[in-house]
Amino acid sequence: MFKRWQTYWNALFFVLLAVSAGIAVAELGSGVRRGATLALAAGLALWYWHEVVRTGRALSSRAAALPSLAVGAALWTPLLVSHWIFQLLMFSAYHLACSAPAPSRRAVPRIAAVSTLVVATVSVRDGFQPLNLVFYGAVTVALGLFVAMTQAIHEQSEQRRQLLEQLESARGELAASERRAGMLAERQRLAREIHDTLAQGFASIVTLSEAARAQARISPQAATRRLEEAGQVARASLSEARRAIWALRPEALEHSSLGHALAGLATEFAAKTGIDTQAAVTGGENELAPEAQEALLRVAQEALANVRKHARAHRVQLTLSYLDDATLLDVRDDGVGFDPEAPARNGSGGGFGLAGMRERLADHGGTLTVEAAPGQGTTVAAALPRRPACAGEDR
Repeated sequence: MFKRWQTYWNALFFVLLAVSAGIAVAELGSGVRRGATLALAAGLALWYWHEVVRTGRALSSRAAALPSLAVGAALWTPLLVSHWIFQLLMFSAYHLACSAPAPSRRAVPRIAAVSTLVVATVSVRDGFQPLNLVFYGAVTVALGLFVAMTQAIHEQSEQRRQLLEQLESARGELAASERRAGMLAERQRLAREIHDTLAQGFASIVTLSEAARAQARISPQAATRRLEEAGQVARASLSEARRAIWALRPEALEHSSLGHALAGLATEFAAKTGIDTQAAVTGGENELAPEAQEALLRVAQEALANVRKHARAHRVQLTLSYLDDATLLDVRDDGVGFDPEAPARNGSGGGFGLAGMRERLADHGGTLTVEAAPGQGTTVAAALPRRPACAGEDR
């Protein structure tokens, strides 16, 4: 962008110089003065082409540019004295003084030097006039204020650019931190899962196998029963391992909605356990973030796992409710129930414990409520506040 505008300024300079030289040569009567004017104009054009167009040395804000600018001023001064028309070049002179990205304390002296040069040459040619001093003094002040303003805008833009870079860097670090935190949380969940299911199952198999070996000589029938029990525990552990692997891959949400995924989960649970399991959806379906949908699906899986292991239920009802400000999931069974205040239930025990459900929902700003009593069944109610679909991703 700067190069393009500089090209326009270069073209303006050469046009103004050509017009000024043509008018001056036409009006000057003496052949010597004409020749001197043409020679100075040609020298100024050559200087501008080399110092501004080709090398850009005169556009520098450093002190090294001062000798180059002094040469240009030396060529321009006799032209100003010889004819007033060369005052047109003051536009290009002011541009050279202001165009360098220098602070105002460096640009203002350059502007003042241009104004002083013009006033001095006009005074030499036409005599001193106070109006010229006032006019060019006002021009100097106005250009100084303009340079100060543009410098302030440039500094603000630079600060904004640095802040944006820092913000992008912070966002990248935050995203990486969140990914690490998510990986650690998933590892902790898997550790709890393995400890509460597979590790306990393997421990039971080892205990039953040792008991069978100890009873093999004394009571072969008792040893056989222990081996059968060990086989049952092994099959149950294998089923838990398969369920854990399936839980890590929520394909159910990849090609269908949460309501359809819950319906498929209910059908599969009923087929495996023989428990009458139904799923229903109420309210207009809201667009949930993928992470929120996965969290509710996981809660449903965990609740059904608890029903299968503890409830001894005959019927289970899953209800997904879309409200204006929240999405609710209720899992209700008619099993034996339990006392929610009992210490054994308040910990993180159980393959899919209540603490794990609460942690999963809390990651999305949700809550978990459990209503249960001995002999009266259990209701697990999950609630997630309604958020835009991208909220989970931004978080």
